[in-house]
Amino acid sequence: MQGWLANLLQGALSAVIGGIVAAMTAWAVVAATRRYERQAALEIEARTSAIEFFLLLADIDIQLTKALDDGAALPRITDGKDWTVNALKAEIALFSLGRKTGNAFSQEIGDLRRALELAEGDDPPKEELVTAAMAALHALTAHLADWLMQGRQRPNAAPTKKS
Repeated sequence: MQGWLANLLQGALSAVIGGIVAAMTAWAVVAATRRYERQAALEIEARTSAIEFFLLLADIDIQLTKALDDGAALPRITDGKDWTVNALKAEIALFSLGRKTGNAFSQEIGDLRRALELAEGDDPPKEELVTAAMAALHALTAHLADWLMQGRQRPNAAPTKKS
């Protein structure tokens, strides 16, 4: 008579332990999936913001080139809404990916902003200031392009033939 009670208790205890392990496993899978989805969403937002800022940088590059080639005065780029919105949006988005990424980007955007502020508004523009702004712009653009390309190369892919 006592044998069936022990088997019953052992089976019940085994079922409870199995249920707890299954629940903890399910919770861990859901938590990991949510973390991954959150990280993926942050990266998508950062890439979108970086691409929008990249387009603004291309426009600034055109303006700096005109200033060097034609002596055209640079408008107040850093006072404009486009600069403020795009720079802040990209900076915040990249900081959301981590301090190292955010700090590196923030430093380079600060360097560009300071260089542009020195070169803006002079008519004719001072060549050395425009050249310094162009160098800061190219450094930021290269850094941003490198970051955007991370994980996009396929090292094992066969080279394509160019005709």
